[in-house]
Amino acid sequence: MPAPATLKVFLCYSSGDKTVVRELYHRLKAESAWLEPWLDEEELLPGQTWRDEIEKAVEQSHIILVCLSPVSIDKEGYVQREIKVALTYADYMPESRIFIIPLKLIECEIPRRLREWQWVNYYDERGHERLMKSLQLRAAQVGVSVNNPTPLDATPIQKLPTPPPVIKAAELKPATPESEREMMLREIADLSISHTRRLQIGDRLSEIGDTRRGVSVREDGLPDIAWLPVYPGGTLAIKEQIFEVAPFYIAQYQVTFAQYEAFVKAADGYQNAEWWQGFPKEYQQPQKLNEQYHKGLNMPRDKVSWYQSVAFGRWLNKRMRGGQLPNPSGSGNPLIVGNNAQVRLPTEWEWQWAAQGGSQQRAYPWGAWQEGYANTGAVGLQRTTAVGMYPQGLAVCGAMDMSGNVWEWCLNKYEEPEKAAVDKSGDTRVVRGGSYGSFLVDASCAYRYGINPYDVRLSVGFRVVVCSAIAPL
Repeated sequence: MPAPATLKVFLCYSSGDKTVVRELYHRLKAESAWLEPWLDEEELLPGQTWRDEIEKAVEQSHIILVCLSPVSIDKEGYVQREIKVALTYADYMPESRIFIIPLKLIECEIPRRLREWQWVNYYDERGHERLMKSLQLRAAQVGVSVNNPTPLDATPIQKLPTPPPVIKAAELKPATPESEREMMLREIADLSISHTRRLQIGDRLSEIGDTRRGVSVREDGLPDIAWLPVYPGGTLAIKEQIFEVAPFYIAQYQVTFAQYEAFVKAADGYQNAEWWQGFPKEYQQPQKLNEQYHKGLNMPRDKVSWYQSVAFGRWLNKRMRGGQLPNPSGSGNPLIVGNNAQVRLPTEWEWQWAAQGGSQQRAYPWGAWQEGYANTGAVGLQRTTAVGMYPQGLAVCGAMDMSGNVWEWCLNKYEEPEKAAVDKSGDTRVVRGGSYGSFLVDASCAYRYGINPYDVRLSVGFRVVVCSAIAPL
């Protein structure tokens, strides 16, 4: 039998991950002529029988990529359809042959039936490189010729256009063997480890260089934000008012010290008067920036006011102007920064919609309260950890630390939540999510609190979103 001309790769995924998987499909298709990815929405034709075509595609594939996220593994029946077919065929494959690759789009637990195969953390810096090496190895096993493959890189999917360079925030220390990072990241997925150990892991990652996507800065010095789609939209009631929430993107992590330092040290950054316009007169010059209280490049930036958080968003919005993200719903026009979208603080209805899983209305991002799922006062650490040290507590969209660690500034006013525009009033603004010192109720998805916009506190930080433009920044 002649060797096949291409390596047929079946992409198995949950509908909740469609936007990310679609980007992966197009990337594989564009990168290498020897790859032939299969995605249902691209390959199925009107009138074809879904079940028959899926089984045929799995049967004819050389390798199955099982794309995993908390959205997919929590979805009832996800491991019962095409994965079940793939597992059946895998039983007939020699043990030395790669046939199934669990591909973790973000940190999540591998379903039991897939744990015998080594997975790839696609969100890691070298995730794409490791995936391509596995595909090349499988190609060699089936006789597919890989001539002059596209050079491997670690460019993340959904990457925005590279803006002009800025000054780097900080240099990472010399690389430590990757195995140590992987070991520690795998360790935090274990519920049984102590809170103190989570704290130690975060501090150690800061020391050796935390290379997780979305935590630090890009090579050009711009904050490396991992954008997560939040969809579908819906309506949310706050103070007896109904707010419409359109699909949007939210940062996976709270803005870190390293990312804020990119703003501080940029030539057009913190000292630029442009970012401080529209505030009360005494804050139309850069507000004095307090020293980070809890040290570490991967710690959430603490001791920042609402004004300082808005200023960061304004700067990032301008630096990302023209950048595009696919429509979060998976169809329609893309979000284009500076056109139909802004980078900014979330409104509290956007924040809550992401935290509670939209219409699921979860009490906490993960559901009912569970001990050890977030860094709150109940934990007893009484300080922040590095971002993302509690992966069990992530929201449906994949955002981490939406309960605990630090309170997060929102765009709108506390007393008049419908007012989200920047003004000179100095009125109290909303914070959400609780912190390392909060009671459980404070860290719930629906709890709201107000702080003066000029206040600087040890337990307050922020995260950013890419949303529809609602008001001048």
